[in-house]
Amino acid sequence: EKLKSGSENAVILRQSRNRGFSGGCNAGIRWALRNGFQYVWLLNADTVVDPNSLGELVRAIESDPRIGIAGGVIYSWSDPNRIQTVGGFIDPETQRGRMMDLDQADPEGCGVRDVDYVSGAMLLVRREAVRNVGLLDERFFMYYEDTDWGIRMRERGWRVVATSAARVWHKDRASAGQKKPYFLEHGYFMFLYKNFPHHLPRAMRLYARHHLRPHMERRQWRLAWADAKVYLNLLSRLAFVKANTHP
Repeated sequence: EKLKSGSENAVILRQSRNRGFSGGCNAGIRWALRNGFQYVWLLNADTVVDPNSLGELVRAIESDPRIGIAGGVIYSWSDPNRIQTVGGFIDPETQRGRMMDLDQADPEGCGVRDVDYVSGAMLLVRREAVRNVGLLDERFFMYYEDTDWGIRMRERGWRVVATSAARVWHKDRASAGQKKPYFLEHGYFMFLYKNFPHHLPRAMRLYARHHLRPHMERRQWRLAWADAKVYLNLLSRLAFVKANTHP
């Protein structure tokens, strides 16, 4: 009701349950595709957007018909000059997503650079790319779904780019709260399972060695249980949640 009262012209798509970031975004993307929109703009609710950002994203994505996704510069709301991310790349050793700073993403001031992925906090995606590649994988509840999407886009021949001309300030009031580290690790495990399965056993062993085991040895049972749930949630989502990527 608060959303409706503050946005008279908005279309609100009510969901019967919390389907996570991917599921919520997919509901909106499907609606946009059904209604003939050329592009879909994903934007976190806890962001403040530069008025020119959408135009700059459209300008970037229309500069090359092979660009499937365009993202921008995400700044911290609490420290407005600090950059959180300008897209990212996959670490070749750990296969973790690594965020870039502005100098890395735009070293020559050209405005647009190819990246492995951009943050789902703000991105513009082309309709044809979604129909070709599919939607976000709903087995990712929160985090790494955008990284996976970038990998899938690039595997199908689409470019993923970041433009320094589109800017947003992120308040980072994520619904994950104190659970954010656990959601991040769960997303990372799911990402490895899908894209680099031979790296998953080692990653799970390292997490147990550096988190689960120390918490158990110190009898910090609440933290140990939270660590264990990272593994359990991965197994349960693989068993009971469908990817649901068909547009």
